[in-house]
Amino acid sequence: MNEQDFQNLVRDTNLSQNSREAARLVFVEGWSQTDAGAELGLSKQRMTQIVKVLRTAEQKQKDEADLAALRHGAPIPSSTGHVAALEASYAVAVKAAREAYGDEAYIQTPKVDGKSMGDVIARTDFHLVQSVGRGAVVVHELAKLDRVPAIGKSVAIEYRDGRGTVLDQQRELGRGGRG
Repeated sequence: MNEQDFQNLVRDTNLSQNSREAARLVFVEGWSQTDAGAELGLSKQRMTQIVKVLRTAEQKQKDEADLAALRHGAPIPSSTGHVAALEASYAVAVKAAREAYGDEAYIQTPKVDGKSMGDVIARTDFHLVQSVGRGAVVVHELAKLDRVPAIGKSVAIEYRDGRGTVLDQQRELGRGGRG
């Protein structure tokens, strides 16, 4: 990483000047964490924390750039492949949930052998966002569902062995009432 990229990366962190210098030695100069820590009097644990802060900031910058590109219709670079497209789709799904319920939205993934009930509030290229009440949403991968319900539809999604079956909530309620 060059000096300018490093400065852009640490700009939004709360690292002290000493911690920034230690990170610069590792990320720009190529020093080991141990050597950089010894040079600046920082413990191994502190060096691990510093590197983690920078790796997290680096990933956040990458995710934001991917999301911005996706919003403007740019294709995802082929070098990042399907995983990046899936991650970008998930990021857009989370954004939709936060737009609907604010930053306090409780975002969940489906339980392996569980059920979620509620309205479909958004869909991305690879994900479905389902409101399950009290500001909580479940983000489902479309590839794991047997069918894709329309936005606004009230459904139950039941998982068995990692596969989701989509049921109209009215039909589901009707079945429960016949017992």
